[in-house]
Amino acid sequence: MPPRTFALDLSSRCSSYVCKSCLDSLRPVNASFRPWLARPSSSRSATRRPQPPPRMPRQAEGKPDPAELQRILTEEFERGPDSPASTSENGLDVKFFDQEAPGRIRRLRDNDEFGVVAGGLDSEVETAINDLEKKMISTVKMLERMEVQGGQSGQEKADKLRQQFKKTIGVQYKDKTGPAAEAHRLMHIPRFTGPRQRHVTNLNTFLARNDVVKGGIPRDRDVAECWKYYSAARRSLASAWQNVPQEVWNYLWMILSWKGEGVQNPNRMQHVYILAKDMQAAGVPLRDSQQLLAMEAMFIDGWQEEAIEVWKKGVVTLGSKPETFKDYWELGVRMCSLHGDTERAQKAADTLLKSSHPPNPRILLPITRALAAKKATADQAWESYTNMRTLLGETMTIEDYDEVIAMFLTSDCVEYALQAFVDMMFSRAIDIRGKTRLPLRVANHFFIGKWLKRLIGAGDLEGAYKVVVYVQSRGITPSPIQVNGLIAAWLRSGSAENVEKADALAWDMIHARLDFVKLRQRQDVVGSHEADGTSVTQKADAEPGFIYYPTRATAETFSIIAENYCSRGLHDRLQKLFDVLEQAQIGPDSFLMNQIIRSYSLHGEAAEAVNLYHVMTEEQHIRPDGHTFLTLFNSLSVNRLIQRDPILTKQDIATARRFFRDMIRAEWTFDSPDTLVQLPRTVLFSMLKAKDFRGMIVAARAMRELFAFHPTEALLIEMATGAGSLQVKTKRNMQRLVGGRHTIGILMKKHRTELIQAGHPGVEMTEEEQVNELHDVLEKLVLHKAGALDMAPEEVRPLLEEAAEEMGVYDIVFKKDPDQIAKHRKLDKRMPGFELM
Repeated sequence: MPPRTFALDLSSRCSSYVCKSCLDSLRPVNASFRPWLARPSSSRSATRRPQPPPRMPRQAEGKPDPAELQRILTEEFERGPDSPASTSENGLDVKFFDQEAPGRIRRLRDNDEFGVVAGGLDSEVETAINDLEKKMISTVKMLERMEVQGGQSGQEKADKLRQQFKKTIGVQYKDKTGPAAEAHRLMHIPRFTGPRQRHVTNLNTFLARNDVVKGGIPRDRDVAECWKYYSAARRSLASAWQNVPQEVWNYLWMILSWKGEGVQNPNRMQHVYILAKDMQAAGVPLRDSQQLLAMEAMFIDGWQEEAIEVWKKGVVTLGSKPETFKDYWELGVRMCSLHGDTERAQKAADTLLKSSHPPNPRILLPITRALAAKKATADQAWESYTNMRTLLGETMTIEDYDEVIAMFLTSDCVEYALQAFVDMMFSRAIDIRGKTRLPLRVANHFFIGKWLKRLIGAGDLEGAYKVVVYVQSRGITPSPIQVNGLIAAWLRSGSAENVEKADALAWDMIHARLDFVKLRQRQDVVGSHEADGTSVTQKADAEPGFIYYPTRATAETFSIIAENYCSRGLHDRLQKLFDVLEQAQIGPDSFLMNQIIRSYSLHGEAAEAVNLYHVMTEEQHIRPDGHTFLTLFNSLSVNRLIQRDPILTKQDIATARRFFRDMIRAEWTFDSPDTLVQLPRTVLFSMLKAKDFRGMIVAARAMRELFAFHPTEALLIEMATGAGSLQVKTKRNMQRLVGGRHTIGILMKKHRTELIQAGHPGVEMTEEEQVNELHDVLEKLVLHKAGALDMAPEEVRPLLEEAAEEMGVYDIVFKKDPDQIAKHRKLDKRMPGFELM
């Protein structure tokens, strides 16, 4: 056993640097030892900090005076890295002592001798272990990259290397699982009895599985099950921690602390914190890397002050070793910055940046964020950002700028955020801070629009709104395109708070539009104007004669809000919006018309919706589109009511035919493949539900010429069984589906029999003949449902001609007039995906 040493004890909560033997002499006889990760029993108040141990009488001769020794060592520790008398590499002069015999102490020469005396390992051996750990981690990452980038061959090579890697490092303890593990005491926890023994047995079963770690990389299931079994067994293990082998602790730490791509470990820090406490309770020493991770886990778990105290005590060991120097000081910067101790965080960052290790200037980002969180220290945050920018030079990335901009926007320091964005766009060539008038290269809606687009795309909607308010206060009117995009993004988020913000901003834009219309009507531009609660004033820092207005609403603004009101069923608000639209002198388009028609239809006012459609198309000359007619057909009672009304259903026949006639005569084209699929389907099913069989046949023939519509076999089966039978997989619908398939099969067989009788060989059919077959089967299906399948074509034709005249497609369906077909064709050949189907 190595001799006892006077070194910093991480297990102590005392802030002084005292050796273990002296602490033992200062404690009462029955004082209980409290590990550094143990939570105090009281609440997280200032009284949680333990009281210093009581002073004891002077010890007998032969031992050094503990109080005097504590004073000397405390002075040495508190000198810190900034002390001018520091002589070590990192600015901290630490002296180590060894008690060789009672009353005799010897000062150790250096850190290496302290490592040998305290840990029992030679410094070269410890360095070799740390190097081996780093090589193992880098090897695993290399194998992951090889699998991703190398394709099939790369994966095979990675598998071969992984097998060799497993043999070398023994991740799965090959040939030592199951009974062999129990014999070697590696992956087995022995000698546990009691009512909760089964939990330890389950944990042993988990540890003995050969497939727990696949290729040295845990899976999501491995991490979840490892914590499941270990957390259940903790209570039993706590009764005899000494029975848990070191290899089991190492294995549990590897699984629960794993952090890598493709592995989900959301509760990683909480599990690490609990595992580290258990290991200290069991007397298992933590490696340097484990101590750092345990400190971070303790901090994240809510014990911030305690974690920082432990970190400060680790300056003697972790902060002076080359292997942990960088990680130690970076952890201190992050924790102190999050805790609000920016002064200590800055000192830690200075220690790191002034050391011989390769500096990472991005360590200043946590400090900048902590300083930017308060307006009082915004100037210091800007100075920290400029220092980082200077150190990074040309290596500073756009992501770094984005992070800095987000920091200042969060704390409402929009001017600093704008300056950071200007630095990114103009390579620090323009300085706008403190200027009353912004340069023209910045003070324009094109430049601000780029910034807003970037913020909205990144999801920083609150920051984008702060930018809108700020630039409007500086006499810059943002483009309506970006502001409308912000409103739409708020609405897409779905949260009640964002929906309210979007509604308020949209109405502010609408009021600005109304003010503009009133001023234009009066033809008298004045310096100040009040309207609808919106102030329009002459800006003090604006150019002479410049009148400042907020961003005015456009047709897109009305469309976004109208769609939201319609989807939320706010019919009254939509009516008010439509009334304001006329006052704003913005002509409604087809989108707005579709939303108001849809809203009336959903509100149970289908007649009013149809009347509004006629008024807007005939009096206001709004050109309808495919969505308009899709909305109109959906407004029919057969599509709205669950229980059919015979009177309304009879009225739907005439209404549907008028809709179809208007749809053919209107000048519009399909704007999306989805509408091209939905509109013909909706037309046919609407007429099928209304039992307008003649209209169905005429509509199918007309849409074949104008829409390039060709029914699919699935559509025929669905029409034979009823709408929705293919989407809902119930037993009843499946029976109807089988019956529908049987009906379509019979009709197809009848069609091919007629072809053979007409002289067709009936063996192979061309693509055109297959399309003709589907159309013929559709018409036969309609006649079958109408009970007129046996009627001669000469008897059916007059009925179809009458319907074609009423639907306005007689020249298209029966005369096949090429001029009329070309005039009313609804396909835009320039749009992809609209080729003949």
